[in-house]
Amino acid sequence: MAISDGVALVTGATGTVGRFVVEALAEQGVQVRRAVTQPDPDAARDEVAFDFADRDTWGRALENVDRVFLMRPPAISDVKGVIRPFIEETARHPIVSTVVLSLMGVNPAMPHWQLEKDVKVSGMPWTMLRPAFFMQNLETAYRADIRDHDGIRLPAGRGRTSFVDTRDIAAVAALALTDPATHAGQAYTLTGAEALGWDAVASILSSELSRPIHYEPIGLLTARQEMKAAQLPSAYVNVQLLINVVARVGLADTMTDQISTLLGRPPRRLVDYIHDNRELWKPT
Repeated sequence: MAISDGVALVTGATGTVGRFVVEALAEQGVQVRRAVTQPDPDAARDEVAFDFADRDTWGRALENVDRVFLMRPPAISDVKGVIRPFIEETARHPIVSTVVLSLMGVNPAMPHWQLEKDVKVSGMPWTMLRPAFFMQNLETAYRADIRDHDGIRLPAGRGRTSFVDTRDIAAVAALALTDPATHAGQAYTLTGAEALGWDAVASILSSELSRPIHYEPIGLLTARQEMKAAQLPSAYVNVQLLINVVARVGLADTMTDQISTLLGRPPRRLVDYIHDNRELWKPT
């Protein structure tokens, strides 16, 4: 039975997945508390200052909360030292559902693995979401290269990836948060309905943007050096390299039917996502 009473805390509430979790929960009448680093003074009352590393922000964030959407900020690699204490504090509340944003193919080399482990040990009811590569990365991490340089440069080789729309991930998260009796103890691998190489992605972008977009496969060392030169956090660099290695060796093309089964409709397609958002990559 779905429930909508209580308060749902959404960490990363303005992020690539979190903002859609907020929307999906609100559509179902759930009271949402948006955890953000810097609240907007003019924002609605449901926004609260939050930092995993600042215990002083936890009390207000967790007040009357009975379910949590938990995601690891990319800059945090020390899950044990930074996020585990918050998980332990959260477990002292009457939590009925904790939905964890993890990663497809999660393993001990990834901080997501420790996040999953700590939530399981906490005793809180949990649901793990293990999505494939986000379509929305094209509008965040790769937007400038596409928009300004008509290209995508990645160390993914010729491997294929089963891209997933973060709106579909959020819809599954909202489902699990409002129906914990059905989804507690489950781990869902969430993918799109097709696996595409980056050449195919570039071809779709070229068609939608009416200008040639090229994919340039680069080496892992080159990618690492460029991300380091851009002063990106080490944890982010390492995860990005690992994700691309997985694609490079042909392990990112896994496809499941779990989005279709859970939501009763097919997952969104990359061509439709690019079509709907094509204004994002127009040259400035």
